[in-house]
Amino acid sequence: MNSFAPPRFLELESAPLDELSGRKDHWDIDLSSVEQAALIQHFRHIRGPQLRHSRFDFNACVTAVGAIPDGFVTFAISSLTAGRPTWNNQRLQPNEIVVLHGGESVHYRCEPNEALFTVTTTLEHYEACRERHGAIDLLKARKEHRYQAESHQPIRSAFKLIGDSLAALSPTTLASRHPGWNSQWESTVLGALLQALTPDHPRVRDVPTRRKVAARAIEYIHEHAHKPITLLDLAERLNTTGRSLHQGFIESFGTTPMAYLRNIRLSNARQDLIRHTWPSVTETAMQWNFFHLGRFSKDYQHAYGEAPSHTYRRHPLTP
Repeated sequence: MNSFAPPRFLELESAPLDELSGRKDHWDIDLSSVEQAALIQHFRHIRGPQLRHSRFDFNACVTAVGAIPDGFVTFAISSLTAGRPTWNNQRLQPNEIVVLHGGESVHYRCEPNEALFTVTTTLEHYEACRERHGAIDLLKARKEHRYQAESHQPIRSAFKLIGDSLAALSPTTLASRHPGWNSQWESTVLGALLQALTPDHPRVRDVPTRRKVAARAIEYIHEHAHKPITLLDLAERLNTTGRSLHQGFIESFGTTPMAYLRNIRLSNARQDLIRHTWPSVTETAMQWNFFHLGRFSKDYQHAYGEAPSHTYRRHPLTP
């Protein structure tokens, strides 16, 4: 039977990426970034006999490459305000999580200011908790290593659940618990996570048309973010009304179509600033349809904590 080592607590602040690269707790993972001075802003990790969960916060775009150990299952849940993380070169939608089985590879690119939660457990523990709670089998329900919830709300609930669990524990509280408490805590966390992601109506139902339209709209936005797009244009292209598109987008993804488009454009502009794709900050903004430069700078500062010109200067073009 697979298991982790005895309980362990680890916390890092403003640490270099290689602090977590290499084999750690049954997990081969290497972290890298094209950005200068990329750091782990915060890392909090708790490991029990059969379950471990972690929170990663980075100050830059960071790529994680590795593999899940045999006999284990990993869930990755993300939250961020600008851009979207990518999994195998495809952007994750806001109502998707990554679900991986032992032996499957990891190629995940985090965005700056993203909070990434991971939960890894043994396959035996996963199956036992799923059956005990009557929860969905995420391994069977996933497609291309991703599980898509009916809406953004289960993802937010799962994210909050793991965050609260991590925040409530410390080396002191772990040391003071009786031996059987670890198993109880692990079953509670995993069971609650699976229940949060289990649909209220497990039987197959027709997805509302507005949510189907929202799913098509988000793919269109990903592919055409460099082009001029208005809500009316998007609605007409998808043969729907602006109201239906707006409502379906909020239900599915927890944001509006135009706010999502702006955040994707900000993320793309940041990548171009780092790579010096265009000769100046102004031209970069224009390429991503930011024609009001003052508003672009303000939105960029709010998303990334620095002016676009600062990002551009911090990454000089190398000969």
